[in-house]
Amino acid sequence: MVNDEGRHLVAVLVAGGIVLTFAYSLFVAGMPLLWLNLVSVLLVFYLLWRFVRAHERIADALEQRE
Repeated sequence: MVNDEGRHLVAVLVAGGIVLTFAYSLFVAGMPLLWLNLVSVLLVFYLLWRFVRAHERIADALEQRE
């Protein structure tokens, strides 16, 4: 498992990346919808990953009960 410092670092890096991509899409590319598209795709992958992890935890819990 990742410790709390590692999770905090990942959260800071992700937040920084989001801010940088938003600034790029507004000021350099001039297309805010480009950023919305990128964030939407990343959100779908994140939710899919959470869904898979939840099913893995449920399967592990059921195996331990047996």
